[in-house]
Amino acid sequence: MADPIGYNKDKANEILNKYDIDLLIASTPVNVFYLTGLPVLHVAPNPILYVLQNQYPFLGLVRRDGEESALIWSLYDSVEEFSWIDPSEVYRVGSLNASKKILARKINEWNLSNKTIGIESFMPFYQYEALKKEFPNAKIVNGDRAFIDMRMVKTEEEVRRIKKSTEIADKAIQACIDATELNVLDTELLQIARRTIVDEGAEGWDHLTQNIGPSDPEAPGTGIPVTPNDIVRFDFGAVWQGYVSDISRGVVVGEIPKKAKEAMDVMIQLQEFCVENIEVGKNSNELYKEAQAYLKSISKRGFYLITGHSIGLECEEAHLFSAIESYDVPFEENMVLDIEVWLSVRGQGLVGIEDCYRVKSKGCERLSSLDKEIVLK
Repeated sequence: MADPIGYNKDKANEILNKYDIDLLIASTPVNVFYLTGLPVLHVAPNPILYVLQNQYPFLGLVRRDGEESALIWSLYDSVEEFSWIDPSEVYRVGSLNASKKILARKINEWNLSNKTIGIESFMPFYQYEALKKEFPNAKIVNGDRAFIDMRMVKTEEEVRRIKKSTEIADKAIQACIDATELNVLDTELLQIARRTIVDEGAEGWDHLTQNIGPSDPEAPGTGIPVTPNDIVRFDFGAVWQGYVSDISRGVVVGEIPKKAKEAMDVMIQLQEFCVENIEVGKNSNELYKEAQAYLKSISKRGFYLITGHSIGLECEEAHLFSAIESYDVPFEENMVLDIEVWLSVRGQGLVGIEDCYRVKSKGCERLSSLDKEIVLK
């Protein structure tokens, strides 16, 4: 049997007691992977479990005491190579109806038919409907926060995977910076990014955000050429053994626009302020308020977007602090978060900086290694 990657039975027991949940059901690929280790992600070496989930769904189940079970496609024979769940607690399904029947049978066997069941907000409707119909006396609650709380603090193995993913994203960005010259197309740069990520051993990319000057960063690959004095921004995340990264850097051929240079100087200072003021035990919302006050002391221009989001199996597991929302939790050792600062600069679109950090007992460890300044070519 495999060893757990991030899952910890005692931590699960503590969190389920905290939220008074008797059974927590994972139905999305990331949470099933977290609970079971089974290769259900879209970047698995063979993502057949992900592809066939519309016919043969997978589920991860954890009871209040932290004990786990799983439902998996009946033809999948390699559970023990990937999962730490006792094989006797892995149940085979051959259809949507079979998955509903087995789930109902196990809930009855565990005497949980009138207890509190936590589900994901993204659970397929047919699964939710079956639970409501079969167990009218059960209390069905949103279990999203329980999953996030389980995943927030990373194990050494999880940190190792995020570090490797970050290293690969760094290399992809550097390869694109090296290739940036006048008239190179965004499509060519994206090809370089993809090739580098795969050649470095990652399963794939989490995101490849890219813009040339004011072009749409969320929709690259339309054949836009690199033009003089426009910031070419790369915001990449690789996926290595299921875990992702998130790094952003910029390069200019010609001269860096003055307003963009001034804004970047402010953003680097602001990011480093956040990093220097993260302390174990300090509330994330408190840090955000401090960062806003510091911003007012160094700049009177523009609306800078400051965000710190937990990163791991997803690029944005939860916003620890941001203008949109704050998770409002104390920082803990071995949290891993991405700290990013953005500003919309006229004629250049979004300009920003972002890096991944690991919270240590004292201070933070930066996982990315690229220089923060915009590269001038």
